[in-house]
Amino acid sequence: MKKRGVLFLVLFAFIVLIPFEVFAIEVKEAYIAKGVVDLRPIEPSDRFSSDIGRVYCFSRITGAKGVTKVRHLWFYRERFMAEVELPVKSPDWRTYSSKRILPSWKGPWRVDITDSDGLLLKSLHFEIE
Repeated sequence: MKKRGVLFLVLFAFIVLIPFEVFAIEVKEAYIAKGVVDLRPIEPSDRFSSDIGRVYCFSRITGAKGVTKVRHLWFYRERFMAEVELPVKSPDWRTYSSKRILPSWKGPWRVDITDSDGLLLKSLHFEIE
């Protein structure tokens, strides 16, 4: 009988003290695009002309509980170029960042989308031609 009581207390403490629902945000959709209008990516692609001027990284984040943040980390030829921190304010949130592109910045690009702790959620690769 004592073992059952101890087991009950351990299970009760586990349920009460440990959050019942494991929570994680995820990138449901992500695109590199020529623009974003009404929180929708315009002409998404993985190749852009060097005269594009600016490209956009659109991301739809799901699973947020409360206000949190994601980061868009922009890389050109594996060289870090920019970091944009973006708020996520609901369980289904659309957001974007943009990067000015000089005509001479031809070659491979990447945007890493991370959570507020720096955990990589998704990488998007694209080329400037």
